[in-house]
Amino acid sequence: MFVRLLLASLAARRLRVLLALLAVALGVAVSTALATLSLQVGDDLARTLRAAGPNFVAQPVGAAWPLDLGGADVAPARAGVSLPVGSVERMRRSFWKNAILAAAPELTAEALLDGRPASVHGTWFAHPLTESDGVWTTGLSGLHPTWTVTGRWPAESADEIALGRDLAARLGRHDGQFVTMGIEGRARRLLVTGVVRAGGRDDAKAFAPIEVLQAMTERPEGADRVWVSALVVPAPAGAAPDAGRDPAGYERYMCSPYPGNVARELAAQLPGGEVLPLAEVVAGEGMVVSRLNVLLLLLALAALAAATLGLIATTTASVVERRTDIGLMRSLGASSRELAALLMGETVLISLAGGATGWLLGSLAAAAVRGSTFGAGGVLEPLLLPLALALAVAVAVIGTLGPLRLALRLDPATVLRDQP
Repeated sequence: MFVRLLLASLAARRLRVLLALLAVALGVAVSTALATLSLQVGDDLARTLRAAGPNFVAQPVGAAWPLDLGGADVAPARAGVSLPVGSVERMRRSFWKNAILAAAPELTAEALLDGRPASVHGTWFAHPLTESDGVWTTGLSGLHPTWTVTGRWPAESADEIALGRDLAARLGRHDGQFVTMGIEGRARRLLVTGVVRAGGRDDAKAFAPIEVLQAMTERPEGADRVWVSALVVPAPAGAAPDAGRDPAGYERYMCSPYPGNVARELAAQLPGGEVLPLAEVVAGEGMVVSRLNVLLLLLALAALAAATLGLIATTTASVVERRTDIGLMRSLGASSRELAALLMGETVLISLAGGATGWLLGSLAAAAVRGSTFGAGGVLEPLLLPLALALAVAVAVIGTLGPLRLALRLDPATVLRDQP
């Protein structure tokens, strides 16, 4: 009997039901879209931020490297202290293999280019590494995807060099010409393959295959440091959970890609080496991500508040329109509990339908936004469906309390006496 009465009440008020469903669906859709984006675009945003350059550096233990984040200017390591070029392969065998987006060794030397002093950096440009699951190509172009080259990058192991635009202007050279590089009395003629537009101090540097610099400095297989670009998330405030008191929390913390965890694991693969996160870069990325999440949360709360207000308005108007029916029910013996169950049941059913519709619409909207912004396909998040339904029920309860109090205060005698 109660179910029949409930369904008949909904069928008799199709327009009000549609408006209420639309209000809930829109609020839940916006919240679902924002929650989906918060879950899915974290890595997309981190990859986008990685275009700013590497966020870790591996170096020999105790090496000196005064850092200038504007141009990432690093002083050469102490004489005789170096890392093997194979350090990149070692780090790719670590637990955080899939978090490493790009890496490249670097060997720095002060040289003479056509008789003029210049800082030359030997590195990889597009170096293939054969791994168990295929070939991974990495190098300077992956570490600095925003750098542009007029011409091309030097080929691996070739007698070629790329010049920063300021250095190229000072030497009067462009791609296709040759320069003579001299280091410690040894000279080598190199083809200029491109002019690099990097920004900052990097525009005054030259970039050559690391094998060329190793041969001229007589440091075979040696590198001053290895630059690494890795996906990380900002670490929470405070220390890690105690392994003895909270083993599950400790394991969860250690298996999260926090900068300290990633650096520690990568360093474990490098005997005699250490891996340091570039604190300002990592902190800046974490601030962007955290502020974005706060913004998404505020927008979701605003959407839910708007949905609640819309539901309150619709339900209140429905109570006013049905005051005669409510007065008749009370005069026939309907208790306050039964009347409350009827009104709450109507709103909950409408809200559940709106919540399911909102989840679907929000998921599709999030996929469209992610695809147009980051070029990545979106997927439905089934785990958000229970959350969407729970939010819809919460909106229903909050949105019904005020109209329900109004309905319960109606005096049956007064309402029925005013009817013709």
